[in-house]
Parts: sequence; structure tokens; C-alpha cells
Amino acid sequence: MKKIFLLTVAAAAIAACSNNDLVSESTDMRTSRQVPIEFNVQKQNITRATSNLENVKHYNFGVWAWKVQAKTAASVTADQEIMNNYLVGYGGNNVGYNHDNATTWANEPGGADNHFSPWFYEGLGTSEYSGTSPYYTISDVDYMSNNTKQYLRYWDLAYAKTNFYCYAPYNKNVTFTHASGTSTMTFPATGAIRDGYDEPLNSDYNAYSRTLGEFMYAGVQANNENLSDVTVPFKHMGAQLFIRFYEDIPGYKVEIIDLGADTSTPPSTDIMKGIQATPAIVGTPNYANGTYYTTSGATITFDESDATATYSPKWTGSTTKDNTTPLMFKIPTAGLSTASVAPANLTDFAGLNSTTHKIIKEKVTTGTTQDYSYSPTIYYPVAQPTSDKEEWTNTGFTFHVSYRIIAEDNKEVITVHNATVHVPVTGTVVSNNETDPVTPSNDTHVASGSNYYITAWQPNVKYTYTFKITKNSTGTTNPTTTIDPTDPTPSSIKSLYPIVFDAATIDDYSVNYSEYTVSEGTSYTTTP
Repeated sequence: MKKIFLLTVAAAAIAACSNNDLVSESTDMRTSRQVPIEFNVQKQNITRATSNLENVKHYNFGVWAWKVQAKTAASVTADQEIMNNYLVGYGGNNVGYNHDNATTWANEPGGADNHFSPWFYEGLGTSEYSGTSPYYTISDVDYMSNNTKQYLRYWDLAYAKTNFYCYAPYNKNVTFTHASGTSTMTFPATGAIRDGYDEPLNSDYNAYSRTLGEFMYAGVQANNENLSDVTVPFKHMGAQLFIRFYEDIPGYKVEIIDLGADTSTPPSTDIMKGIQATPAIVGTPNYANGTYYTTSGATITFDESDATATYSPKWTGSTTKDNTTPLMFKIPTAGLSTASVAPANLTDFAGLNSTTHKIIKEKVTTGTTQDYSYSPTIYYPVAQPTSDKEEWTNTGFTFHVSYRIIAEDNKEVITVHNATVHVPVTGTVVSNNETDPVTPSNDTHVASGSNYYITAWQPNVKYTYTFKITKNSTGTTNPTTTIDPTDPTPSSIKSLYPIVFDAATIDDYSVNYSEYTVSEGTSYTTTP
């Protein structure tokens, strides 16, 4: 028996982009030879492209910097620290940091040799920064530096190189140890890396901001002789998860609704709204409750020969959640903040009694391009342990969804409650046309053979779960059935049973009859 949803596109790995240049433009300062160290910032996007860090509303990052490879052997020219967890801030149009104290600030980025940039660090110490709304203020403690003063630094040509050890967003709990061969940046198990959402349904995450939780890292080695601004190409420590829908029920339109809608008790709590996904471990016949990590620690190691950064998540002491806290996604809804990357793609369909249904995309009938209706909620999970890790949880997710089907001819409405499907830990990844396998370029995403981690989310990987709604769905059309979104076991009971006429029979005529006796004249009697 088919399940309601077919997981067709599970994940796409991230390829590193070779062009990571973002530069600034201003008056040339080379003639003075006292050239300040300035930053320009990009993130290697989780969607195989690059994007400016400020474009995703990250307005700061942290950096340690050491000048290395002295040109003389004198002890005074040993490796030397020049920045200790400096906060580098972005000062834009009424966003980020007030730049009044920054002598190298410029509104627009430009050439790498001009040494002005909207990214700056001078004057961002807590004893010297003064910002008023709409910029960050000193009371926004999560966005303030751990240093009381931050000074403008200059390139030192007595050293061949300067290494920059960077992370975003800024966090006072991060530590760094410099060593001659390998340097290490450490993130604690709690207090730094955590999960979160865009357009959250779970009200516990309303206070979450990507500016505090979507962590990235980068290592850069600069050639001091070039006197060029530093470009920082960040990579993600966590993952990104989208869910989307389309339908294939001939003669009907489909509208996704809140999980507990169209029942005798309208949904009033988060867990009965939207689309729920409870952590689950496959079992026979019942599935077991699973757990997933919502925080993690990490170490970033930097090769001192070239500042290459290597990310290693750590889970000892981290926080987990179980089936009592499912993942929560809003139903496809137009006009929300994530519409540009997670479009609802809904169509209005007139129903009975002047109602209007918000219809999701149908299976394509011509061409090969399938459109989808996305949930506006985007989940940002922390990296999860894989099967070779001691902390491996072997947890997939059982999704719970309710929807209406509306007949195209007479507008009849049938509600399917609590349709379920299990998304496994590993599986075969296929492309958007649902036929060609995809080979992720991120080797850490490979589970075994041709299988890839699907719910054991890996760093810097975008996951998209595609659900196809068909007539062979599970669930029920009985509005009095209890819905339990924390149940890890997917249903095997079919929800839609067609009305079928098995045969056409005819009852024989009645054996009763009348025998008539006709008399003279016009009268007669009847004998049964």
C-alpha cells in the first residue's frame, strides 16, 4: 500500500564556490604604507552559491588574528597576536552597528586595495561604542564585543603572512588556542550553537534569531605584502531544511490545513497546528521514540601553514529533544518573510457557500518541471552524529499532516486527518525530476553505498523533503478520531476508500398476483 507522501528530493550537498571575492572601494591608501587591515565578508551559501553575510541579516562575526612567518629570526618577530576575539560589525542603512567611530567605514563595497568597507571593527569595544536605534545599542549585550576597546590594526611587512581565524555570529563563549602547527577554536556544548527556525510555528522559538544561532566558520591566510582587504568566505556549521508538497488525485484539488483542523475541537496549541514531525526509530510493528540534538559544541582546527579550517561538531553535554517536541512547520501560506526562497505557490479555488480554498500545486501533466508548494517555515538543525559516532541516535522523523480534498465538479469537501509518513535516517537521493540519482559533493553526507544521510543532518547541507499527496494516503476521514502528533508509528490504515458499485442486481417481481372473475355487466370481483 502506498503512503501518502513520496520522499523524492531528500538532500542536495553543497559544492564549494571558487569565486569568493567581495571587495571594497575607496580612496587609495597605499602611498602611506600604513595600510589598515579591513574585512569584506561572504558566506558560502548552503544553496551552492555565494551571498553577502549581511544579506541574510548577519551583521557581525568574531576573529582572532596572528601575524606569522617572520622575515627575521629575532625573538621580537615571533608569531604575534593582533586581534583577540575582535567583533567585526556591519554598518548599513539603519541596520547593524553605528559607524561614527570607524575611520575606515564606507557605505558601499568596492576594490580590495582601497581599504574602506561597510565592515569595520575600530571603535566597537564596549567602553567606546555608542549606538542608538535602529542600530544595535550597548544594551543589546548579545551583539556586543568581549573587548572594552578595539583598535585599528595595520599590515606589518616584517611578517610574510597574517592568519585570520573567523566565526559568525559573534559569541563571547568561544575560545581560541594558538599553536605552531595547528590552532584550535572551541565552541562549548551549550550557550552557542543551537537549532532554530525562520517563520517558526513553535512559539518556544519566537525569540530565536538567525543572527545569534546560524553559526559559520572560516580560515584566511593573507599575504601581507599585498596590503589588500581580507575576504572571509564562511561555511555553515549546521544544515537547512525545507518541506514542500504537490498532489496527484485526479478530479480533486488539495488544500493543506492545520493538523487538528476540521475536528470537534479546533487546534489551540502549537502541537496541533501546522505540520508536525516527531522523532522516530523504525521498529516492528511499532516505532520507538527517537531523539535529536538541538545544541552542539564544536572545534575548528586551523592548519597554521595556510589557515585552512576544519570543522568537527561535538555532542557531549549537548541538549536533545524527543517526541514530546516534534519539529513544527506552518502550512503553505503566501506573503510571509521566506516567500522568496520557500514560495507557497497557492491557487485560490472557489468552494461551496462562498468559501475559498488555498490549493497546492498539482502533478505536472506537460513538460518535466514540477512546481511545489512550500511551507514558509525553514528549520536550521545543528549537525547530527552519524553511524560511526558514539552519540548516534538512528532517528528518522514521522510526519503528521491533515488536508482537504475538494471535488472539481461539485465542490464536495472531504478532510483527511493525520496522514503520516516516515522519513528515514538514510536513503537514496534523487534529483528534482524524481528519476536521476544525485551524488552530493560533500563526502560526509554519504552513509553507505548509494545511500545518504537524510535526517542525520550534516554541516553546510541543504535538505528538501518533498511530499506527494495521492489517493492512496493513510489517515482517516473521521473527525472524531484522536490525533496524536507525538506518535512515532506511521499509520498503515488507508484514508480514502472509493465509492464502488460491485454489481447491479434485480429483485424478481412479487409472487403475489390477482385472479379476476368478470361477470355480466360492469361489475367484477377479485380473488387474491
